[in-house]
Amino acid sequence: STQSTGNNKGRLVLKPGLPIYECNARCSCGPDCGNRIVQRGTQVKTAIYKTIDKGWGLKTLQAIPKGTFVVEYVGEVITFDEAEQRGKEYDAQGLTYLFDLDYQTSAVGTEVDEGMFTIDAAFYGNTSHFINHSCDPNLAVFTCWISNLDIRLPHICLFAVKAIAAGEELTFNYQIDRIVEEDNRAAQRLSVECRCGTKKCVRYLHG
Repeated sequence: STQSTGNNKGRLVLKPGLPIYECNARCSCGPDCGNRIVQRGTQVKTAIYKTIDKGWGLKTLQAIPKGTFVVEYVGEVITFDEAEQRGKEYDAQGLTYLFDLDYQTSAVGTEVDEGMFTIDAAFYGNTSHFINHSCDPNLAVFTCWISNLDIRLPHICLFAVKAIAAGEELTFNYQIDRIVEEDNRAAQRLSVECRCGTKKCVRYLHG
């Protein structure tokens, strides 16, 4: 059996950094199972808006309790090699749309060096495309597997890690410093000014 990742209110109870394995068609449970959160889709009303100094952003139109699934980061799934080429073009424009799918392979006890993929949300995606970085974010990234258990292809899911008030901007930590430490190629090209404005702001995310 699969241990439930949510409580009876459909909110995540796992700590950030742990992988999510949801129930699927092979399970005998129903749609109200506490281990079926991501597959129900987002229930949060949000709006894209123009921020003062960070370009476009995404804010919530309702209060969001801690542990709520907010949105899945989706886009075009491409190879690492293709992502490296596109990344150079995006970096030259100051854009950040690539999300490596090996984000939490170490959390599931597996390291995959070849055949990994990246999500590119530049041209295909959803509202997650507009979520900005913060050094003190209100969302956290979780990797989730449901029907497809291929370690290389998790769902990238954003959950609230604190109570979020209506009208507040939604943010998550891009963890560029972590990427730089693990990828020497990224270290050669990443240098991003942080404009999150929080007390924990590190000012520059760079390699």
